[in-house]
Amino acid sequence: MLTEEFKKKVFLDQGGKNKKANVDHILVRDYVREVDIGAFQSEYGVKQRVSFNVILEVDTNSYPMHDNVDLVLSYDNIIEVIKDEIGQKRVALLETLAEHIALSCLCLDSVVNVTVRLEKLDRGMGKLGVQISRTKEQPNESETNMKTLRRGNLVLKTKIPNTGLLFISNRIPGPENINRLKKFISTSKMTWVICVSEIFSEFSKMKPENHIEILRMSVAQNAYMLNKKINNWKLARSKTEVAFLLKEGVNCIWCPSDLFKFSKKDVFLKKEFALSMACKLTKGLLMQKVYLFQQDKLADILTENIENKGLTVEYCLE
Repeated sequence: MLTEEFKKKVFLDQGGKNKKANVDHILVRDYVREVDIGAFQSEYGVKQRVSFNVILEVDTNSYPMHDNVDLVLSYDNIIEVIKDEIGQKRVALLETLAEHIALSCLCLDSVVNVTVRLEKLDRGMGKLGVQISRTKEQPNESETNMKTLRRGNLVLKTKIPNTGLLFISNRIPGPENINRLKKFISTSKMTWVICVSEIFSEFSKMKPENHIEILRMSVAQNAYMLNKKINNWKLARSKTEVAFLLKEGVNCIWCPSDLFKFSKKDVFLKKEFALSMACKLTKGLLMQKVYLFQQDKLADILTENIENKGLTVEYCLE
């Protein structure tokens, strides 16, 4: 039996609310960037090193116990917020920059509390800085300011510039087309994630409601086959891994694993399981186009259905 003393250590009553016993944090420590910041005249136009430390408390009730990278907040989201805020209009005070970073982080899904510590590294023998904490439940001016943030624009930060998703059928990796695919990718100025069809046409005849895992594995098997033919491309098994590689400028092949949550309700194109999966990945990466080669030209009804999902189909010029 738990003693009352032990209970008091675990649950601290604050204003009638119990503090959570289990708390999860995601953090970035000692991330250093050169920033034009400062209130003194000598600091204007002179970049100085600033160390960023950000700790996010996340809601652990959003999802059940899992080991899925696509269901957790990425460290990259914190870095993206920092990069975006230091790229905005110059501010004089670390306090102002810390506030902007904190409020932007609070707009990320599942974040309930954020602590931001900023330190100037070039203003003396030690580190000079500030540390602030903000929460979504904090009834002060910060909460009001947070509500005025352009959440839509914040989401756009996770878009990856100059990248595309190319869906290919089984005719493209064939002997007559594989070199054309290689040449297209090698000469393109964009970074690509390649999505393939099922490995054999027989798989495409299966009904997704009964064989969704078999179909997913058939797509993954085809990705392995393509990887053997183009061995300098990475295989990416989750949406998060795809995003990481694209940000690094690395072409990759989508090799969906069970980490990618895809159910029969996501199959909106009849008898086009792999293309439906590619469309979901496209939207998950906040892209707006699905690219294809002319050899894989879709029937008008398929194109129309894809456009009804908020995507467009564009054919690559080889």
